[in-house]
Amino acid sequence: MRGEREFISEIAALCDVQHENLVNLHGCCVEGAKRYLVYDYMENNNLAYQFLGGEQNRNSFSWTRRKNVAIGVAKALAYLHEEKTPHIVHRDIKASNVLLDHDFNPKVADFGLARLFYDDASHISTRVAGTLGYLSPEYAITGRLTRKSDVYSFGVLLLEIITGRSIVEFDMERGEHFLVDKAWDMYTCDRLVELVDPLLLKCDDERLICEAVWFMKVGLLCVQEATKLRPRMSAVINMLSVETSVEGIKISKPGFLADLMDVKIDKKRSS
Repeated sequence: MRGEREFISEIAALCDVQHENLVNLHGCCVEGAKRYLVYDYMENNNLAYQFLGGEQNRNSFSWTRRKNVAIGVAKALAYLHEEKTPHIVHRDIKASNVLLDHDFNPKVADFGLARLFYDDASHISTRVAGTLGYLSPEYAITGRLTRKSDVYSFGVLLLEIITGRSIVEFDMERGEHFLVDKAWDMYTCDRLVELVDPLLLKCDDERLICEAVWFMKVGLLCVQEATKLRPRMSAVINMLSVETSVEGIKISKPGFLADLMDVKIDKKRSS
């Protein structure tokens, strides 16, 4: 029954969307209990497979390519949140849901958890679903879904793209630590540059490194604990395109799930 709802939800969300950074839905097929959706073929799989699969994979992701992926995903979300009517909240923005075409252009996919926002609703209350690590704390704990929930997920994704790190890592001395928490610690002691992917630092390009730190600051703006302080996705695009400066903007503490037991989540749909 849940799979049926998600199948219908994805069709409803994608049947009339047109954007260069969203997958194109060509059709669907029902065969007994099986449900299929037909999309464009993505030659380069997804961002998690190609980029987060290890250093060898990341070698193929130049700074230009990383910028293109980050800005492309931001444009897709801005379209869903601000241009499409009714507005659409994706609810599961993460590396594995960003598909890559022949030229590594990003296409946001998997709208099975998407929700439509009618009549400019500020939020909707829904069962929590998504992927731990990308879930905004206020949504994970209360079930109150807003467009800023997607903004939080995008911020986590952006930090992954710049650092080359997974959202959760294990250290023998410290145990589990989260990328968002680590980025905040480094920001507060003015050492964000140390989090830039070493493969980018090898370029020894001062302008590139400054841009990478800039992007991480945008990521931290997106994951702030207070939802009202998180920027809209159109503003994020302006920041990533260096049309709006992040210098002088106060970045507050990120939202963080100190105890995953607080998450009211349907475990069948989480990972």
